[in-house]
Amino acid sequence: MSAALPARAPAPKSPFGLLFLIVLVDMLGFGIIIPLLPFYALHFQASSVQVGLLLSVYAGCQFIAAPILGAVSDRVGRRPVLIFSQFGSAAASITLAIASAITFSNPALGLGIVYMSRLVDGFSGGNISAAQAYVADITDPKDRARRMGMLGAAFGIGFAIGPGIGGVAGHFYPWLAPLIAATFSLTAGTLVMLRLPESLTQPVKKHGWQLLSSARLLRKPVLAQLTCVWFLAMFAFVMSEAIFALYLAKRYHFAELHVGLTFMLAGIIIIIVQGRLIGPMTRVLGEWHVAIIGPVLCAAAMLIYTQTVATPLIALLVLAVIVFATGRSMLTPSISTLVSHEAKGNEQGAAFGLFHGMGSLARVGGPAIAGLIYDQSMRGLFLTAGTILAISGVWLLLVRNMSQARHAALNATTPDDQVSVDTP
Repeated sequence: MSAALPARAPAPKSPFGLLFLIVLVDMLGFGIIIPLLPFYALHFQASSVQVGLLLSVYAGCQFIAAPILGAVSDRVGRRPVLIFSQFGSAAASITLAIASAITFSNPALGLGIVYMSRLVDGFSGGNISAAQAYVADITDPKDRARRMGMLGAAFGIGFAIGPGIGGVAGHFYPWLAPLIAATFSLTAGTLVMLRLPESLTQPVKKHGWQLLSSARLLRKPVLAQLTCVWFLAMFAFVMSEAIFALYLAKRYHFAELHVGLTFMLAGIIIIIVQGRLIGPMTRVLGEWHVAIIGPVLCAAAMLIYTQTVATPLIALLVLAVIVFATGRSMLTPSISTLVSHEAKGNEQGAAFGLFHGMGSLARVGGPAIAGLIYDQSMRGLFLTAGTILAISGVWLLLVRNMSQARHAALNATTPDDQVSVDTP
């Protein structure tokens, strides 16, 4: 008789499902807060410019913190950054709950506490870049677009369910919505602490500011231009986001609940596109084409929004929301995947930190400019955002052509003459 073969150890289970759950829970808290922020500011007699600046303050803090937290995650691991970010979000939500629960004799003091909550959340906001770096750590390059899309679907679910929860809670008790958001953030942080394994197996062996600086990645031409395109597209996104609740309240007479339901519709589209369609679209069209089509669709949505200024029909609003959410859902995971391809394995955290840092920089100026344009012309705001998005699509097309030409030149070199395309 032949000797019995030893039993094969079962393949280790991928932690992606748990990461998806953690991001989903965290995004539920995010989705609860974001649509209601303008109403919290308006409660303390904020102007439309001050509402825009509320988002700018948050984004400015993220611009500073995101690249640092991304690079730190390359050194100490993804888990510590995720834990820090989620507990920071919980602290920010609790601060916002305190501001909404207290009656202030001086509205400026209450508004200042609302701004403080955004400062705390912004400086601790490294959860998305760390989560995307985690996906890059555990996923083969050919599967990254699908997994990035699924991670984006978690964002969509958060935006589909979160605004509904926030709208209902805020309708009855303004302080209840941020407390629910804090509970979600605490739950996500606890799951990371207790259940999520570390994905980083080869930490970066660098110290000091060389570790924290992502500037060296800008020497990679394709990566540098992808981050610039993301900055431009995000600038247009936040221009419309910053005043969207105010626009719905003024043009459609929507209250908190209706605004939450509108955001919920956008979230449902994000779930469908990023959760189910982005993988097949990427296989058929390729990552570059999906990325290019995204901002073009968003630009078309801005044109539809200009029609709602003159003709505030619900059907036009719904169409614009669907087209915009579809375009954004195509751009975000595909350009994130392209960024991951351009960075080395031990640079994923720094690359995504830089990527999201540029997005945060766009969020600094975008809302303030949106508030100024909105006060002058609602139609002009949507036309400006649409023009920027169209430029983003054309720029992506040019970057794709440059990337393909560089890869063709690299493949044409002999092994002896072949050199690295990017500066290390």
